[in-house]
Amino acid sequence: MRDPAKALCAAALTGMLVGAAMVSTRTVSADATPETLAFLRYAIGLALLAPPVLRRWSVQFAARDLFAVAGLGILQFAVLMLLMNYALARLPAATCALVFSTVPLLTMCLAVGTGRERFSWPRMAGAGVAVIGIFLLLAPSAAPADGMRDGRAWAALLGATALGAACSLLYRPYLKRYPALYVSAFAMFVSVVFLAGTCLASGAALAPRLSAVQWANVVFIGLSSGAGYFCLLWALGRLDASRVMAFQALAPITAVVIELLGASYPPTWRLAGAFVLVLSGVWFGMRDRREAKP
Repeated sequence: MRDPAKALCAAALTGMLVGAAMVSTRTVSADATPETLAFLRYAIGLALLAPPVLRRWSVQFAARDLFAVAGLGILQFAVLMLLMNYALARLPAATCALVFSTVPLLTMCLAVGTGRERFSWPRMAGAGVAVIGIFLLLAPSAAPADGMRDGRAWAALLGATALGAACSLLYRPYLKRYPALYVSAFAMFVSVVFLAGTCLASGAALAPRLSAVQWANVVFIGLSSGAGYFCLLWALGRLDASRVMAFQALAPITAVVIELLGASYPPTWRLAGAFVLVLSGVWFGMRDRREAKP
């Protein structure tokens, strides 16, 4: 399998892991603060990435690049996840996944606006079709309405989405210079230190009292984050950000399927139509095989 095909598979896996992790986060968000959940998520993820990195550390980061990667780690792994966890504690997991899956459209707009990529009709069509499917899923008859009027939760969710789009573009230069495993591990290490300090400053527990089932969900969230973000950064180093982030549209599909299996709400024709639109959007984005560099 060639690198572009592997990168597409890695991007698809990341999208599905994001959706699954959102559902798991929703199950523990009532008994743990957003700061605690974010700390545990990336502490466990770092534990997954650390052994192969420490066993063969052979990369010399330039000082300026080291600070830049550290800043991106705090933004993407700490600030973004604090905002997302706050939203997940007040909004349905499927709703959060659906809004976050507009990242491809935002990424494309930022990439074209900053001259990092050329405008591409197939990718724009794919992002547009996926967004239509997302709004169809966000209709009141498609998802639970509890907390849907919480303005702060929506602001946090939209802020996390915007950060996801911006970081996906800003990582690209460093992923061209350094292996994705080292970049993701260092960024995650900085975020864990930052989140530990945030927990201590806010009085949030580093190890909350949770049931065995909730701890199992926390471990899954952490392992999926470590694997998922490595796959994301590895793909970003090989494909345009807009192509990679197009697979975030799979997050709501995964979240809704899991919640349907858990009988959170019944299946409807609206859900089926939204699934078709979102998957069609991903397919349209994949049809454009050119790297859209300026």
